[in-house]
This record gives sequence, C-alpha cells and structure tokens, in this order.
Amino acid sequence: MSMAESDKEEVRSMLLHSGAVAVGFAVAENVNERVMSHYMDWVEGGKHADMDYLRRHIPLKRNPDSVLPGVATVISMAFSYAPRAFRSPELPQIACYAYGYDYHDVIRKRLTTIVEQLKEKLGGDWRICIDSAPLAERYWALKSGIGIRGLNGSVIVAGSGGYVFLAEILSTIVFPPDNPSHGECKKCGACQEACPQNALYIDGCVDSRRCLNYLTIEHRGEWQGEYALYMKTKAACQTLYGCDICLRVCPHNVGITPTNIPEFEPRSAIMTLRTEEIAQLSQEQFSALFKGSPIKRAKLAGIMRNALNIISSSVSSEGRESL
Repeated sequence: MSMAESDKEEVRSMLLHSGAVAVGFAVAENVNERVMSHYMDWVEGGKHADMDYLRRHIPLKRNPDSVLPGVATVISMAFSYAPRAFRSPELPQIACYAYGYDYHDVIRKRLTTIVEQLKEKLGGDWRICIDSAPLAERYWALKSGIGIRGLNGSVIVAGSGGYVFLAEILSTIVFPPDNPSHGECKKCGACQEACPQNALYIDGCVDSRRCLNYLTIEHRGEWQGEYALYMKTKAACQTLYGCDICLRVCPHNVGITPTNIPEFEPRSAIMTLRTEEIAQLSQEQFSALFKGSPIKRAKLAGIMRNALNIISSSVSSEGRESL
C-alpha cells in the first residue's frame, strides 16, 4: 500500500510530537555496497574489538528486510539528550547520555502507542528498532536526511548537534522518501585532536579497542594486553563510564537546545556519584542506584573494575601521555 505525501507528514508530525527532533523517510533497499565494504574492512581490521556480534550481523545489515520481511520504508528518528549541565570536572567521567534514564526504554515507550495507532489506521507490519536490531543506523539516518555525519562517527542534527539517540521504525507501507543528506561536518579535526586515546580515524571510523566507551562499558572482565595499556592513560584513569570528549569539543554542539525529554534530564544521584561510593556497592545497592539507568549495562563487576582502576592508578603531576 502506498501513502500520499500528506499521510507521510501526518506520521512525521506524530513522531515529532513524541519527542523526536528529526524524522526522515527512506526507501528500504540494499545498503550501498561501498558503505558495506567500508564496514567489513572496519571489522576485518579488528576495530570492532571483542564485539563479535558485529561480525555475525554483517549479512543481516545489508537489507532491513532481514529485520522485517517485506519492509518498504525506513523511518529514521533522532532524539536529543543534550544536557543542560555536565558533571563537575573534579568527578570521574560519566558520558552524559547516561545522566538520565535508559534511552531504549524511554524511546520505545514513547513510540509504542504511536505505532499501534498507525497499525490500526494504515494496516501493514511495523517494527520499532532502538539499537536493538542489525540495522546500519547511521546509514539510514543520512539516507532519510535527518542529519550529517561527523568525523567522530556521530550523526549531527541541526539544532541538537551530535547529542542524539537514533531510532528507526520499519514499515511495509510505502511512503514517499525524503531527500538524503549529502552535507558533511566542518571537518575541523577538533574531535580527533581531543580524543585522549587516538581512537578516531580520518574516515570517521572509531577504533573500539582504544575507545573508552568500549573499554569501560562493552568489554567484559579484566583488561588484558593492549587494553590494559590503554586503560592506564590519564583519561582512562579518570573515567568511570563511557566518554563523550569528542562531542564536547565539536563546534556543531555549541549553542544547541538542551533535550526536551524529561527522562533524559540528569538524575541527581548520577551527577554527584563518586568513585569511592562505587567501590563499596553490593549487588543490591548497585541495582537500586542504577535502576532504569543505562549504566546498568556495565554490570556491577564492570563499574567496580572501572572504579578500582581510578582509585589504584597513581597519576604523576605531569599526567600520563595519551597513546
């Protein structure tokens, strides 16, 4: 079934009303072969670190039909989490996307009612995807025209910068597509120069093996070999959960509007959290403190490992030089 332009704009309006700062439509088809080849080179080069599911998902990423059979349209959305304030620099680093509640739960809750209404009105099959399916999310964001790509790999949305969560709705309904994005960031190189781990490449790729987001969140167990080495840099010894240094220095993030979603507003317990508190948590206390928080993804063992790394690392007055 094909929808008219007016139907598309009604859907867009509903999704913007849900809290999205940008909504775009794209024809569901094979991902550009050049993009897939670039992604495969990234995996083959080991830059996905130990996240083996990224290798397993390569065949599935080629076409969203693997996620929703018969899909005709990819609706890509961006939700801002831009903070009004950051944690004190005297406290250990916590990526600001984790200041509020878990975006998976928050965005899914906001979209579920809308999708149910659309199913009833328009028919067809629909699926909500929030970093939970083998989709090339940034590719579809650019294909649907909601932003441009930054050198740090983020999608930059006008007015909200790179502080955005991406989400998609797949539908078997045919909607007229929007124009894809062809613009690029300022390419000033500020993000690459500021990255304390030298994890950013000129082509916009991130080497997960060096990235503090991977090392403090996704990596399980103790750090061994090169990972142990990377976690002894000055920045790593000040990091409790994730990193967004590359976003903080980006000129596209200057003067942007803070998030319009209350659930993403900073939680006081997160904003004042100290390393010593983490090191003394029981499993019960961890579950209570981080209930509904994305920080729970690191699990107690991971967050305690990070805290002990901060406590046990003695940084000289000059500081450790970045690798």
